[in-house]
Amino acid sequence: MNQSKDTPIFNKKHIPITKRSLYYWIISRYHGLQVLLLAIILISIFFRVVPLELQKRIINEAIDKRDELLLLWYCGFYISAVFLAGLSKYLINMLQVIIGQKILIDLRTDLYMHVLHLPLQRYRGLRPGSAISAMTGELNAIGAFLGESLAVPLTSILTYVVVFSYMFSLSHMLTLITLAIYPFELIIIPLLQKKFNGWNRKRIATVREMSDTVNEAINGIVEIQSYNRYHYEKIRIGLLIAKLYRITITLNLYKFGIKFSGNFFQALGPFLLFLVGGHLAINGQFSLGALVAFLSAHEKLYDPWQELRLFYQQHQNAHVLYKQITRLFDNQELPPPPAARKVNNPPQYLELSRIHYTLPGNTTLLRNVNLTINQGEHIALIGGSGCGKSTLSLVLARLYQTTKGTIHFDGKDMTCCTPEFISSKITMIPQHPFIFSGTIGENILYGLHDSAINAESSKEIQNRLRRIIHNIGLEKDVVWLGMSSIPPLDKAHKLKEHILKMRQIVHQDLKSQFEEVVEFYDPDTFLRFATLRDNLIFGESLSNKYQIEKLPTNRDFITLIKQTNLEDDFIGLGLALVRITLEMLQQIDIDEAFFSKNPMKEEEFPRYDNILSHLDNAATLTREEKNHLMILALRYIPAKHGQIKLQPEFETKILSARKYFLSEIKQVDNCHGVHDNQDHVRDNKTASSNDQPNDFNTYCHSGYLYNRNIRTNILLGSVKKTFDDILQLKELAWSTFKRYGFLEEIIDLGLDFFVGSQGSHLSGGQKQKIAIARALLTDTPILIMDEATASLDNISQSMIQDFISTSFREKTIISIIHRLDLAQFYDRIIVMDNGAIVEDGTYDELMQQEGAFFRLYHSDNP
Repeated sequence: MNQSKDTPIFNKKHIPITKRSLYYWIISRYHGLQVLLLAIILISIFFRVVPLELQKRIINEAIDKRDELLLLWYCGFYISAVFLAGLSKYLINMLQVIIGQKILIDLRTDLYMHVLHLPLQRYRGLRPGSAISAMTGELNAIGAFLGESLAVPLTSILTYVVVFSYMFSLSHMLTLITLAIYPFELIIIPLLQKKFNGWNRKRIATVREMSDTVNEAINGIVEIQSYNRYHYEKIRIGLLIAKLYRITITLNLYKFGIKFSGNFFQALGPFLLFLVGGHLAINGQFSLGALVAFLSAHEKLYDPWQELRLFYQQHQNAHVLYKQITRLFDNQELPPPPAARKVNNPPQYLELSRIHYTLPGNTTLLRNVNLTINQGEHIALIGGSGCGKSTLSLVLARLYQTTKGTIHFDGKDMTCCTPEFISSKITMIPQHPFIFSGTIGENILYGLHDSAINAESSKEIQNRLRRIIHNIGLEKDVVWLGMSSIPPLDKAHKLKEHILKMRQIVHQDLKSQFEEVVEFYDPDTFLRFATLRDNLIFGESLSNKYQIEKLPTNRDFITLIKQTNLEDDFIGLGLALVRITLEMLQQIDIDEAFFSKNPMKEEEFPRYDNILSHLDNAATLTREEKNHLMILALRYIPAKHGQIKLQPEFETKILSARKYFLSEIKQVDNCHGVHDNQDHVRDNKTASSNDQPNDFNTYCHSGYLYNRNIRTNILLGSVKKTFDDILQLKELAWSTFKRYGFLEEIIDLGLDFFVGSQGSHLSGGQKQKIAIARALLTDTPILIMDEATASLDNISQSMIQDFISTSFREKTIISIIHRLDLAQFYDRIIVMDNGAIVEDGTYDELMQQEGAFFRLYHSDNP
């Protein structure tokens, strides 16, 4: 992939996000919205104060003079001012939320990009649980503060100034008495808040530690269950829960102490005003209307003062959180890149000079590494465990920053190059690649920038992708996964003719080859590799009304089991399965493997345990309990589950019920017809005469089954679920699709297969193949492979090695290999030991020297 003209080569200096103050985000963002907010605040102050003067005039002028018309006017002005004050407050609240959330979007995005750009060695001390907690919940609290940081203090202070001025105009003495209370509050509350902040920092640290512990337990669940370490993990999390409990109690002591102090001082004001103001009013030194207006004005001070106190607490909390977050993601402890060294003339393609890499604590992983690599060389990097191979590969890829020394690429000092430039020149495949949520195709295309995937180049990219997945052995996996997928309705319409044609080929021409690994659906045979539901219904409904979970309440099914007297049989089978399962679970530990061979799901265990307890207490089963037992029976697959051997009489009864369902309920006259390629059913009265799919299609070659996967639609049967059978079926399916020209459509479906979280639906080998395809498609001039084929079998490793050696001859490839018999295919072999290069030469040269490589080779290949 050629470097874009817009790709910067050298880094530009900028202020790191972790060095920016909290108020940087407020001052530098959304000035237009903030000016609008300021204007509304100024308008709102006027409407807050006007009702105070109107209260005085209503009492002293309208009521005292008994002027009803004036009373109506003043009351009208009063309610209008109150409404406009409330409306302005509503607009202020909405604007501060919008501003806060917009700033939070910028903050979160910039912080996320900062985290992604952190040097790889910085992640050694960065725990996922802490990072996730900081990026989500902790930032939300900061976002709320950012929105209020302008509106709340400005509104409150202006309200204070205006209201105090109005109070001062009414009575100098009462205003001074009111002001005398605030110094005490301004001393006590910050002291309590300081204590609160200290404990809040402890709370954040403990929550992060708990997140890390839970994250660690989830990632290490295999070891926890294998070594039965439940009690140990309970103690670990229990200590943190107890610690968090103590911190939370202490936090709330200070929190409610702050609230109590504020409320007490706020109530002290009216007490003094009633005492002094009442005395003045009784003695005629203060009018009643003025006293009412003064008391109302004092009450108006409560809201802005309360908002200021809460704002102070939020400011302190946001400040603590922001400091904790920026400290977590700060990069200050990493050393600056080494000074650039003058390169040789002419420059080498890739040159490492005096490279050292040391961990904190003076643990040296690389020592004085000097290496020159020519363009187009294929180099094998080998050595014992812990010799520094992987560290050197990460340094070469500029994912680790060297402690000493320099790296030059084509004369450019790579320590000063931008990540964009480096990624356009170097691609690395790790031993344990990460697979992102999404489809296989999206993961393979992940290395390409959006600008590279345009209308003009997309066809060329798709051709390269197909070539790559074919040559690295991923194509057969993609075909199998494509067969396992259920395409959307629009894709199914386009594919159904091909799929039905494939079905016809399999059943008419290749049946003898496939029947070793497939149990084909036969209307006259009981199916041992299918569920009892499939045995009974023998078809699919597009509306999914015949799903197992829906069957007990389905009208057709209720009619069927009543007419064929199957209800008691299904309930009895379900009950027998529950008893056997619960007896087995008393003798072994519950695990995923057990439930994979049982029709009961793990999360259903408590429900069926309750049903059995209910029955053992001589109670009558409810309708719902009977339905759950029937669901369990309908899931039963005789050849897979095997807990109970079905009697021949019961199997015969199922076959009779199947015929009754198809002929009497679904009106299928003959279940031995053959489909045509237009998805019409010649012998099914419910067949559609247009291109719309039928709601019900039988397993009798009657058409496309829209809610079943491609494999079932083609085979019209069940796979005999053994590993060898599946491997054989993969080969048969791939060769058949290729022979008849249907491979492209199935590959497209396979590329759209969703891989699950972190590739949970894929095997280790499939993940490595996807990572290799991703790197090869990116097409950078340098490719670094860190045991990139370690999870693959020998045949797949050799296939990939041969493909890379022949088709990517012009690339510079540095490959860490663990199979030393593959070393002979490389131009040079670099042998490392104790962080240093101990041998460098061709395969023949190093074998003749009988040194480190010779000894490693013969210990690996005795």
